[in-house]
Amino acid sequence: MPTFTVFPNIKPSSGGKGNPYISDFISAINNEEGCKVVNESHKNPLLSILKPSNWGDIFIFNWFESIPDFKYGYIQSVLAILLLFVLKIRHKKIIWVLHNKKPHQGNKRQIKKIITYLIAKESDYIITHASEGVRLINDRFSFTAGKTFYIDHPTKNRLSMITGMSLDKSYDVLIWGNIIGYKGVYQYLKYVKEENVNDIRICVVGNCTTPQIAADIKSVASKNTTLILKGASFEELAEYIASTEFVLMPYLQDSILSSGILMDSLSFGAKVIGPDTGSFRDYAMNKDLNVYVFNEYKDISNIIENNRGINISAEKYSEFLEKNNWKNFIGKALNLINTSVTSCR
Repeated sequence: MPTFTVFPNIKPSSGGKGNPYISDFISAINNEEGCKVVNESHKNPLLSILKPSNWGDIFIFNWFESIPDFKYGYIQSVLAILLLFVLKIRHKKIIWVLHNKKPHQGNKRQIKKIITYLIAKESDYIITHASEGVRLINDRFSFTAGKTFYIDHPTKNRLSMITGMSLDKSYDVLIWGNIIGYKGVYQYLKYVKEENVNDIRICVVGNCTTPQIAADIKSVASKNTTLILKGASFEELAEYIASTEFVLMPYLQDSILSSGILMDSLSFGAKVIGPDTGSFRDYAMNKDLNVYVFNEYKDISNIIENNRGINISAEKYSEFLEKNNWKNFIGKALNLINTSVTSCR
């Protein structure tokens, strides 16, 4: 029976929920007959998998190139590099899931370049959730050609949660999720205030990752912006999305490639506006979905004006969500490595 090690399997802090992508990934593997994830969640996900008892036949690394941003990042980076070499000596299969063009934090660039090169070189397979990711990594490292694959970011079908909800729209755009620098929330709200964009009703729902970010957001919020600076449950999000014309992701384009928030928004049947890059661009070309892309913030107003009141096709959305659910994602991933996991399928 093939076994798996999934990184980073971070143990949630008290009262926290951990990364839903990782927990869903692990559950989907464990739900496959004959497959098992052997490493338990841990407060330090890298140190925990240095133990051979936590080694599966196949290692799945997510955000490996961001290890330098961990606490004691340089030390952990050295340990990560040594681990890669040991795993190759022990003939372990390595899968790297590429989520971003580059780490969102721009510091420690040299060590990040080294780690990115090594994980790209030593991986047996690379999975990315945007077609741009395949071109990006193959252009950067020619040796990755033939082992890099685009598989849609897995999602869930939550359309039933908005069934029967009021169609009255209290807001034009909803911005939701943890508020971090690369997501461009401050920059967009600043643009709206400075350019006197008064015809867009904006609702921002999410935790600010630092008090300074919260202060910055409040300083640029205009009178047509509602700030709810706290997390929301999926039940609450269903209500926000049902009462909003569009979900807006004003992300900065330099690092973003794929987005869990994009997929979660689609899972509720949202019309989505995002940057013209990565999976946003992929889904803007999908006629079954209502995804729109911008290059400059001024484009957002035109998108809203031209697509206000358009209804989605619940049937087409449902087909897309079922096609790209977690079970099917794991099936596609396992088929890439079927020589190693034939007893899983």
